Amino acid sequence: MLRITAVEKAKKTGYHLFVEGEYALTVSAEVLAQTGLRAGQEISPERLDQIKELSDRRRARERALYLLESRSHSEKELLEKLCRSVPEQIAADTTRRMVELGLVDDASYARRWAMMLWREKKYGLRRIRQGLAQKGFSRELIDEVLEEMAESLQGEEAQDQLAELIRRKYAKALAQGGPKGREKTVNGLLRLGYDYDQIRAALRNFWETEE
Repeated sequence: MLRITAVEKAKKTGYHLFVEGEYALTVSAEVLAQTGLRAGQEISPERLDQIKELSDRRRARERALYLLESRSHSEKELLEKLCRSVPEQIAADTTRRMVELGLVDDASYARRWAMMLWREKKYGLRRIRQGLAQKGFSRELIDEVLEEMAESLQGEEAQDQLAELIRRKYAKALAQGGPKGREKTVNGLLRLGYDYDQIRAALRNFWETEE
């Protein structure tokens, strides 16, 4: 058996637990009250491990709720952040529980994120795909979301958006004439994720309008 030699209040939150004169772990006030830990108490190594797991699970749950309160997270995002402070299995269990509670919903979040990239960032299909992949959504879900948006991303709405981008950001460069203005415009729109055929059609429409 081991002996708890001290239970000291932490500077921020929780309590530091010392076993046989050495720091063992930090627990919350709730875990301290739940387990009845106190200085002078004997404790087995197995019980100490159980308390550490209990503390880690509580920390993971509180961290997950805090993160999800600030903004939506994909399953992968949440898992990776939780793994920074608790063991991977506890992080995975906590993430799964957040999914069960409906607090993490990759399908819904992926659709909202894709629409934000399209409407607000004015990204084309390729950049939207990249943005969804960076969030950690599965390839199958990304394909599904982009298929749902295909009419907007590849049809008249995309041409209208490209026309707006050209007028707002590149009209001056194009008005100066020469290959440099066109090259700047094409490269800028390619970086936003539009394909070359879309850009070429948009530029043709722009010149026809200008004429």
